Amino acid sequence: MTLWIAQNFVPLMFLALLVLLLTGIPVALAGRDMVGIAFTGSGKTLTFGLPLVMAAWEEELRMPLQAGEGPIGLVLAPSRELARQTYEVVTEFCNALVKSHPDNNDRNHHHHGPSPQLHTLLLVGGESLRDQVGAVQEHGVHCVVATPGRL
Repeated sequence: MTLWIAQNFVPLMFLALLVLLLTGIPVALAGRDMVGIAFTGSGKTLTFGLPLVMAAWEEELRMPLQAGEGPIGLVLAPSRELARQTYEVVTEFCNALVKSHPDNNDRNHHHHGPSPQLHTLLLVGGESLRDQVGAVQEHGVHCVVATPGRL
């Protein structure tokens, strides 16, 4: 039974993910607005999060953020739980991109320029507003994930 499910439904799940990614990422990279409605685990966060992080990375390489600047991208979530979950995924993308920079992996230590850091910020109620705003004032923020009330 498990094999039958894997053979018949798993490809459909990957197809749904692929369709969302292939249609959504180019729209997001073009800077266009998009509404995507899909089931949990279908790749929605990847579809908007990856272009957000890529745009932040490109901007940081072009002209690094200074203290008090940003954000380059903003994600609004309807609840603290969803905001926190989205923030964690976007932060993982940022960290993975920074980790993959040649200065962090080049065993021959060829200089490629400074390894950029991407800063994310979670703005939700119930957290210290002073600490949240302090991150922007300290080093600038590339990606903000927020709830409407705190924003």
